[in-house]
Amino acid sequence: MPRKGKKYKAHQVRKVEPNTSIIDYCSRAFPLLGSKTAVKKAIAGGRLLHNGKPARPEAVVKHGDRLELKGAGLSEARDFDMELEIVFEDEHLLVANKPAGIAVNGNRVKTVENAVAGTEQPSAEPDALPRPVAVHRIDVPTRGLVLLAKTKSALITLSKAFEENAVKKEYLAVVHGMPPKQGVIDAAIKGKEAVTRFETVQFAPSRVFKRLSLVKLRPVTGRTHQLRIHLKEEGHLIVGDKEYAGGQKTILGKGLFLCARRLEFEHPATGKAVVVEIEPPRRFGRLLERERERYG
Repeated sequence: MPRKGKKYKAHQVRKVEPNTSIIDYCSRAFPLLGSKTAVKKAIAGGRLLHNGKPARPEAVVKHGDRLELKGAGLSEARDFDMELEIVFEDEHLLVANKPAGIAVNGNRVKTVENAVAGTEQPSAEPDALPRPVAVHRIDVPTRGLVLLAKTKSALITLSKAFEENAVKKEYLAVVHGMPPKQGVIDAAIKGKEAVTRFETVQFAPSRVFKRLSLVKLRPVTGRTHQLRIHLKEEGHLIVGDKEYAGGQKTILGKGLFLCARRLEFEHPATGKAVVVEIEPPRRFGRLLERERERYG
């Protein structure tokens, strides 16, 4: 019998070819695993039982064997009561609008994953994850769109799409100075290729900072802090970025003026294009208006 009080998925082996390895069989039998690598991790973590005992990686399965899988290999969500705007959701994924100041995930309480775990119902799909799992991250001080998977297959497919830079992302930022109308920043970060496309939308003269500009940013690659580093190196520090300001004067105490506002990707189940977009933060435009008024 499945263990009471624990989230086990049980499976009875029926028709099976002779000498079928447990790793090959379970990668097909348990949608929540879905790959040989995941089966090996489940065995190593003691989460897969074979006839009531911890499974061995060299084992073979035969007719009548009982297999049990405990959980999904995810850490338990921690209580974090925060209402997040869900911009898009179906049985496979959801897109949340993250406020500035909280992490996407990690070993802390204030995260997007913890916030949605307490409010979102699990998917009805056979490979449903016990809670939504973030497919990518944006920085703690950055606000905007975060994509989370609700099924194992969506997690695998979307993670691969991000690795292959197949997800189109667009950010908005207010920066110091006035960049060219449009261009490409191609500058490696820690020895790895990093490419950012940009377009200057508008600018405002400023008594204190000379000029501030609103720019669209489209990262082609996804390096850590890529946009912040690229803009700083080009002489256009993002307003409020105290981590990269160095000795440069910027507006502090108002947060980082950077927002992930658009995602475009192929739906992991239907293959159709999905575009999710939010309105720019109003304070971005208000800052430019205020600087124009003060300058005049």
